[in-house]
Parts: sequence; structure tokens; C-alpha cells
Amino acid sequence: MEEPPPPPLQPVSSFVVVARIIAVSGMSIAVAAAIFFFVGGIWQVGLPALGVALLFLAIMFLVERAAA
Repeated sequence: MEEPPPPPLQPVSSFVVVARIIAVSGMSIAVAAAIFFFVGGIWQVGLPALGVALLFLAIMFLVERAAA
């Protein structure tokens, strides 16, 4: 017995695409800065950079939830 074909995928809006690009780029830059400052021993700047990365992660989750 054959299964019915899956429903067609809906196109993703340009807002979601741009938000994903900004969130991933911002998160990668913030994590790179945090690692740079942690290796340099500047914890006072590295921790806020890590917090900014978590903020971008939260933004990405919110955008994905809104797009669904």
C-alpha cells in the first residue's frame, strides 16, 4: 500500500530569510568576540558578548516560531 505524497512546502517570506541571516551573523560575530576576549583574559567584555550571542539565539527562536 502506497502512502499519499506529502503536502507541498510553503515558501518562506523574505522577512524570515533576512531575520535568519541577521540572527546567524550577529550570533557568530558575538561568539567570536567572546572567545577573543576570553582568550585575552578580558572577562568583563567577554561575558556581555556572550550575552549578546544568547540574545541573537533567542531572536532566531522567536522568528522561527512566528514563521511556523
